[in-house]
Amino acid sequence: MIKLNSDPGVAEQQIEAIIYYLTACGYIDSEFDLTEKAFVRAYLRKLVTARIDELGPMEAELRYERIEQLHEHYLERFQEIDRDVKGLFTEAVADGEEPREFVLGKLKLRCFELFRQLNDFNREELLQVVDDFIEADGKVHPAEVEFRNELADLLGAEIILDDSALVGVGIELQGPITLRPAADNHPFFEKFEHHYSADPERIRRQMSLDLKLLERASAEFDRQRKAGKGRLSGRESVAEFDDGERFLDDHVYVQRTQPGRDYELIILGDLHGCYSCLKAAIQQSNFMEKVRRFRADPQNNPDVRLVLLGDYIDRGRFSYNGVLRTVLNLFLTVPDHVYVLRGNHEYYIEYKGKVYGGVRPAEAINTLSPLLPGDVFARYLDFFEGMPNMLLFDQLLCVHAGIPRDALVRDRWTDLSTLNDPEVRFQMLWSDPSSADFVPDNLQKASARFAFGRNQFRKFMSQIGCNTLIRGHEKVNKGFRSVYGDDDFRLFTVFSAGGAANDDIPTDSNYRDVRPMALTIYTRDGEPRAVPWAIDYRRYQEPELNGFFRSQPEVDIST
Repeated sequence: MIKLNSDPGVAEQQIEAIIYYLTACGYIDSEFDLTEKAFVRAYLRKLVTARIDELGPMEAELRYERIEQLHEHYLERFQEIDRDVKGLFTEAVADGEEPREFVLGKLKLRCFELFRQLNDFNREELLQVVDDFIEADGKVHPAEVEFRNELADLLGAEIILDDSALVGVGIELQGPITLRPAADNHPFFEKFEHHYSADPERIRRQMSLDLKLLERASAEFDRQRKAGKGRLSGRESVAEFDDGERFLDDHVYVQRTQPGRDYELIILGDLHGCYSCLKAAIQQSNFMEKVRRFRADPQNNPDVRLVLLGDYIDRGRFSYNGVLRTVLNLFLTVPDHVYVLRGNHEYYIEYKGKVYGGVRPAEAINTLSPLLPGDVFARYLDFFEGMPNMLLFDQLLCVHAGIPRDALVRDRWTDLSTLNDPEVRFQMLWSDPSSADFVPDNLQKASARFAFGRNQFRKFMSQIGCNTLIRGHEKVNKGFRSVYGDDDFRLFTVFSAGGAANDDIPTDSNYRDVRPMALTIYTRDGEPRAVPWAIDYRRYQEPELNGFFRSQPEVDIST
């Protein structure tokens, strides 16, 4: 039997690994049945009993009470992990990828992360427990055996890393603050706050205006690209650009700060049709007033920028007509102060003349496709393909998801212009950080939504001359997470959609578990500090502050 560590914290990690692996194995053969769940409960009781007995002799009643308490604690953790694994089946997956394949990849990665915390003896013991578990329902499923053997091979693989050349300078992270809007509303928003009509003729007129908005935004991207074309070529690091330099080269923005000038970056993660979150964040940050002040007196006011990390559509009720429409109008109003970056949901594909959402589920296109001609979504497809993917702001990298796979970097990397490679851009829309130091190639290949490890992150960031990555993509229930605890290289996840009482999303959405957050980066003379803050979406659920709530939508969200 597995020997639990005398340190309670380490013992808790060991139990976590045991429960997670057994739960994962339970889902490998499609159904985590009652026999398998009974095996897990019985094994946990054996483990708890042995741990209590190691404490020495005690009265029978006290022994029974302590066993019951600890067993109940671990059963609760078992139920939590079971819910978490079930929740993976609701995550977005890339077109052509089966949700089940994605889930198995995530399970394998998490088991790998947890197993690496165990010593060799306990790994062997846990694998023996798994062997017993596989036979618990009276059947030996090939998929369970394959999962077990693949993980054993991964744990036996030699991992060689050299990070001796990595150099980073930390960014200060401060505790969350509360921001209150200087004004509850702004006339800018009023003209965008109207529902799509269910009447075919009227919705086509409404959509024609939105398509003209796409054309204007595309023209502005093209104007910016013309000035920045080719400027990444031959450059190995962002440090090679001059102070104050700003440009868009194809799909990559670069901004170097000017010495002596204050900057303020207001960063929003995934919005997913949550218009109330977008409006609240703009008003709480006082973005438009700060832009006005800077333009009137740039010497005495910070240069404020709004950075949007993508995923404007799907999940919520106000995708095209709420979030995306408003974001693009903000961009066109002050294009030097707004970065509209692409997310993995801004990804459509064409198959046999019809356009489909490139992730599943794709609520925005599925809701409107019965009401509109197919060429409407072809226009959105073209627009999404032309969106910028990332921003290099001094040593900050703002991108929707993360870094590319190791194998792709090895094969294709030449200089910073490689960031415009289509496959590199695609992978940076999908990846997630892992708690492991290193994720092997075969685990990275398992899914379009792959993981990277801490040392892989450090190496890539050092390669491009950045020390902090700010991303969205991952549903973080607290709304903000600092992923790695290193002082020299930082990774922040920001999620700006959701809310327990947010009627921008369906009542059964797991986004209601999220407390939406935003992040502000204050920079002076190259010294940044990061301050997260909660988005007060509730204020903008009222009809007097949000026109979408003055009437019921005629076209409601569809999966």
